[in-house]
Amino acid sequence: MKKSNATRMPMLGVAFVGLLAGAGAAHAADPSAGASTASSISNSSNSSSATQVAQAGGSISSAAPLTLSQASTVTAPLSPPPSLYTPPTSWNDTYIGYRVGTNFYYPGVRTASGAPAKITQNIGYLTTTGGFKYGSYAFNVDYLVSSMANPEAGPTNAYGYATAGSGGAQEVYSVGRVTFSASKIFGRPFSYGVMRDFGLTVGYEFGTKNDAYAERARMVVVGPTIDFAIPNGFWNVTLGVRTESNHDGITNVEVHFNPAVHLESSWLYAFRLGPVPLVFKGFASVTGPKGRDGFGVETTTEFLTRAYLLADVGSFVGHPRTAYMGLGYEYWHNMYGTRSSEQPGTTQTSVPMFVAEIHF
Repeated sequence: MKKSNATRMPMLGVAFVGLLAGAGAAHAADPSAGASTASSISNSSNSSSATQVAQAGGSISSAAPLTLSQASTVTAPLSPPPSLYTPPTSWNDTYIGYRVGTNFYYPGVRTASGAPAKITQNIGYLTTTGGFKYGSYAFNVDYLVSSMANPEAGPTNAYGYATAGSGGAQEVYSVGRVTFSASKIFGRPFSYGVMRDFGLTVGYEFGTKNDAYAERARMVVVGPTIDFAIPNGFWNVTLGVRTESNHDGITNVEVHFNPAVHLESSWLYAFRLGPVPLVFKGFASVTGPKGRDGFGVETTTEFLTRAYLLADVGSFVGHPRTAYMGLGYEYWHNMYGTRSSEQPGTTQTSVPMFVAEIHF
C-alpha cells in the first residue's frame, strides 16, 4: 500500500516539549524540555525560557530559568518588581530518556492482509535545554526502533520497489529551538498581565529513516513566542511559519512543500501529591496544509501532542531531581498532513507509553 509523501514529516517530542518531553513533536522530538515545542513533532516531538525568582540578600532578584530538575521545589514568587530587574543567569539541564509504546501507526503501513499495522516502538532520546545571555535553547535527538510491523527496507524487487528487510525500521529525528528573549536583550521586563516575556523563536527539524519511504525530512520554523506566567513551571506559545522538504522513496522524488502556518506550545508544571514530587510536561503543535505531496494529493491540517506525568523517583533514594519515571501519552491526528481518506485507519495514533529519564 502506498504511503503519502507526508508520511515522514515530524514530531515535537520534545523534549519538546519538549520541549519539545520526550521532545514535542514526535513526530517527534520533545520541545517540552525547555525552550520550545518540538515534535514533534514530534515529536517528538521542542523555546521560551521560564524564569523563577529567588530571595537573596533581603531583595528580590531574577534567578535562572526554571528547569525540569529544579521545578519540583520552586516556591519563590514569579516576577520581580521592574525596578529590581536583573538579567537571568545562564543555566542548563541535560538528560537521557527512554519511552516505549505498543500502539503506533504510520500512514500507509499495513499488514499483508491490508489491515493497519500496529507498531511497537522503543525510543531513546538525548535532550539539552538551557538559557544564555540573550534567550534560551532546546535541542533533542530521538532514536526510534520499530517492530517488524514497520520493517526496514531490503533489496529492491523486479519492479524496483524495496522489499522488507530483516528487522524493524530505525529512525533518527532531531528538533532544535532557540528563543531570543525581549527581557534579556533589552535588559528590562516585558511582563504584561499574564504574559511573563516575549521573544522570537527560530528552529529546525531533521529526520531520516531506513524504511521503504526513506525519509529525509528538513524543516525550518520561525515565529514570535509568548511566555505565560504560571507558578512552579512555564508555558509558552509560538505562532509562526514552517517550511518542509522531504524525500519520497516510493515515488523517488524530492518534494518541496509550501510554507505552512504553524502553532506550537510547550509546558511544564511541578507539584506534589502527598510525599511524591511530580512533573507534568509536554507539547502540542498544529500545522496547516502545506500543498501537494509526492503523489499530487493535497495535504491537510495535522495535530500532534505528547504529554508526560513523571515522578521524581530519585528523591526516595537520596538523589532528588536526577531520576524520573512515569507515564506518557501521544496523540497524532492526520499524521504528516495525510488525509484519512487517502490512508484509512493509519493516519491517527493514540498511544500510552512508559517513560524514564536520567538528568545530569
